[in-house]
Amino acid sequence: MQLATIHTPFANGVPHLNVIASAIAELTQHSTIRTAPLCDMVRSKLNVRKKNTDISELKALIAAQGLLQNLVGFTQVVDGKETGIIEIVAGGRRLISLGELIAEGVFPDDYAIPYLLVTEDEAVAISLAENSGREDMHPADVYDAMMELSKRGKSVDDIALLFRLDPLTVKKRLKLANIAPRLLDLYRNEQASYDQMQALAITDDHAAQEQAWDSLPNHSRHSSALRRLLTAQQVNVRSDRLARYVGMEAFEKAGGVVTRDLFSNANDGYIADVALLERLALAKLEKQRAKLVKEGFGWVEIVPRADHSELSAFGSVRTKQSALTDEQQARVAELDEKISLLDEAMEALDEEDDADEYDRLDNERSALDAEQRAIYKTRAMIPNADDKALAGAVVTLDDYGNVEVKRDVIRPSDKSKMVKLADDADTGSAPRRVKSIHSDRLTHELTSQRTAALQAEMMDQSDIALVYLTYTLMRKVLPVYSDGTLAKISITKPTLAEVAKKSRAAEAFHERREQLLARLPDDKIGCGWLEWLVNQPTAVVMELMAFCVASTLDATQQREGGNPQFVTLAQGLKLDMSKWWKATASDYFGHVSKERMVAVVTQAVSPEAAVPLDKMKKAAAADAAERALANVAWLPEAMRAE
Repeated sequence: MQLATIHTPFANGVPHLNVIASAIAELTQHSTIRTAPLCDMVRSKLNVRKKNTDISELKALIAAQGLLQNLVGFTQVVDGKETGIIEIVAGGRRLISLGELIAEGVFPDDYAIPYLLVTEDEAVAISLAENSGREDMHPADVYDAMMELSKRGKSVDDIALLFRLDPLTVKKRLKLANIAPRLLDLYRNEQASYDQMQALAITDDHAAQEQAWDSLPNHSRHSSALRRLLTAQQVNVRSDRLARYVGMEAFEKAGGVVTRDLFSNANDGYIADVALLERLALAKLEKQRAKLVKEGFGWVEIVPRADHSELSAFGSVRTKQSALTDEQQARVAELDEKISLLDEAMEALDEEDDADEYDRLDNERSALDAEQRAIYKTRAMIPNADDKALAGAVVTLDDYGNVEVKRDVIRPSDKSKMVKLADDADTGSAPRRVKSIHSDRLTHELTSQRTAALQAEMMDQSDIALVYLTYTLMRKVLPVYSDGTLAKISITKPTLAEVAKKSRAAEAFHERREQLLARLPDDKIGCGWLEWLVNQPTAVVMELMAFCVASTLDATQQREGGNPQFVTLAQGLKLDMSKWWKATASDYFGHVSKERMVAVVTQAVSPEAAVPLDKMKKAAAADAAERALANVAWLPEAMRAE
C-alpha cells in the first residue's frame, strides 16, 4: 500500500503541494507497510492538523469498505528508548474513526491497522503533504507545521523551496505561528480574524499580545486598535520625523533594533529604543549648529520635534527699511515739488471746459507718483540692532524628516529684553494693547482641540458636511469664470497642536479612517476607487464624503479672538465640546494666570470654592482648580458655540 498521490491544493492562499510529492516519495523509499493494533497507536503531536473536523462520513466509509488508505507513523522514543508505541502523524481522522468503530464492536479489538513506518524527522513534512491532499487544512495548522520544520533545523529558504513560496511569505507564516497559542486557537476556531492575527504578530511577546487582546472589548478589537496598543511606546520608522532623518541603516548600524511589520504594504517598522534615536538625530544635527555658529548667530537651539505652537513662542527680529541715499532723497524732493506744481495747476482748471488738459496733467502726476513709490521700494529691510544682539537660530525637522532652520529668532525668555522701538512708542492717541487671558500657544492648543472635535462630529453628519462642502465650492466657483474642465478641488489639512493629535476626538477620527481604508478596494491603477464608488449606495458615498470634508476643517487660531464661522458650524453640528475636552491642570489651568483660575472657579462653581486658590502657589492652584471643576462642564470662550 502506497502513500496517496496529492491533487488537492491548500485553501486560503496556501500553495499546491504536488511539488513535494516526489520529495516525500524519496523520503519513504526505505519505509515499509506494517500493521499494529489500536492499543499500540496514538495520535502524534507532530500531526499538523490541529483543528478537529466532522468524521461521520469517513467513519461510515471505513465501516462499509474497511481501511482503504494506510496511516503514517514513527516509533515513539522516550529517554532514548523505544516504547513500542506508534505515533501517527498522518491519518489522525482515520485513527479516531477506527477507535470509535472498535469501541462499537464493528471491528475486533485486535484489528490489524496498516501503517507506513517513517522516521521522526520525516514525520512533519509527510503529515503536511498527506493532510493537504485531503480535507482543506486551516491556515493556522499550516503555520504550526512550518514552525515545527523551522525548529527541526529547516531554514527559511529550505521551507520556501519545499513549498514553492518566496522567503518573505514564509517569514510571514512563521510570524503568525509565533502568536500566543490561546489566540491562535481562537483564529483556528473562527473566533478571530486573519487581520487581527497580522496585528498581533507585530510583537513576539505572548504576554503583550494577550494583554492587548484582553484589554479591548470584543467590538473594539479592530486590527488598528490592537496594533496601536502593541506599538504605543514605539515610533513608526515610516512616519516619525526623527526616524526618517536618521535613516534605518544608520540606526541599525548603531546597534538599534527595528521591529518590522511584515504585513504592512507601507513598509512600517517600529523602534522601541527612542533614546538611541534621539541621540543619533542630535549628533547629526550638530553639523547644522556648527554651520550656523560660523554664520555669526549668538545661540543655536536644536529642537528636532518642535511643533507649530513651540516655534510660534519664539519672537522674530524686528526690521525696518533702510534710509534713502542722498541721491534718492534729492530725487524724491524734486518729485515732490513737481507733484505740488501739478496739483496747483489741476486745481486751477475747470474740469468741464479743460477736460483734455486735466487728463494730461493727471497722467503726468500719476507717472511721477509711481516713480516716487518705486524709489521707496528699493530700500532694503534691515534688522533692529538691539534685537539682532538677542537673535539666534532654531534647528528642527519637518514632518518628512527634512531639516528646517529658523533664523533671526528670539527666545521666549528674551522677549522682555527687546528694546521698544521709536516707531512703537506710545503716542498717547493709540490704545495700549491689553494683555490676553490666553497665550498664543494656549490659544492654538485650545482651537486645535475644537478643530479635532469638529472633525469627529462632522464625519457622522453627512447632511451638514454636504452643506458645508457646497458652501465652500460656492465661495470658490461663483465669483470667478469656470473653464468647464474636470473638478480641481484642493484639499488642505489643518496643522494641529500635539496635544490635540492625542485627544479622544483625534483617536476617533483616526480609527474611522482605518475602518474606511479597510473597506476600499485596491487602487494601484488609479481608478479602482472611482469604479467602486460609482457602484455604491448613496449612504456609502455620503459617509466617505463626510469624512473627507471633515478632514479639511481648520478652526485653529494663533491669536485670541472670536471666530464666527466656528460658532455657526458648531451650532449646525450641535457640537458639545465638553464631550471631547475637559479643563485640567496640564491642558489649561497650568497655562493661565492664578487670577484667571480664581475667576473660572468663581464662575463655574462658587466664590467660596475659589477662595483657597488665592493663597496657593500656581501649580497647587492649578491642581485645585482641576478638582473643583471635576464634575462641571465648563468651557473657555474659544470652545463655546455661542
